[in-house]
Amino acid sequence: MALMNDVRPILDAIAFALAVLLALIGFAAAYRYRDRRFAFVGAALAGLGAASAVGALDLLWPGSIPGGTLGLVPVLLIVAAEVLFYLSFVASRPGPPHPPSP
Repeated sequence: MALMNDVRPILDAIAFALAVLLALIGFAAAYRYRDRRFAFVGAALAGLGAASAVGALDLLWPGSIPGGTLGLVPVLLIVAAEVLFYLSFVASRPGPPHPPSP
């Protein structure tokens, strides 16, 4: 149980930092490429960042936000979602389809 108390603040900090960084990347990409899809991704990441910030505040100041306790599994899910969002940003697009052979 002591290990979980030591790991949760670290995971909350990682989740919040990733969400802020990736939301900024999403909004910058939306601005640069004029694509609303990037803005939606940025907004989703901002929401994940807000959720992780609530969890971090509850850990730092218990009881400051009623119902703000996230637990280990939701924090791990937030980190996993942010990793998947990151992979969606850096994954290469498939090349053009090859023409059929005659």
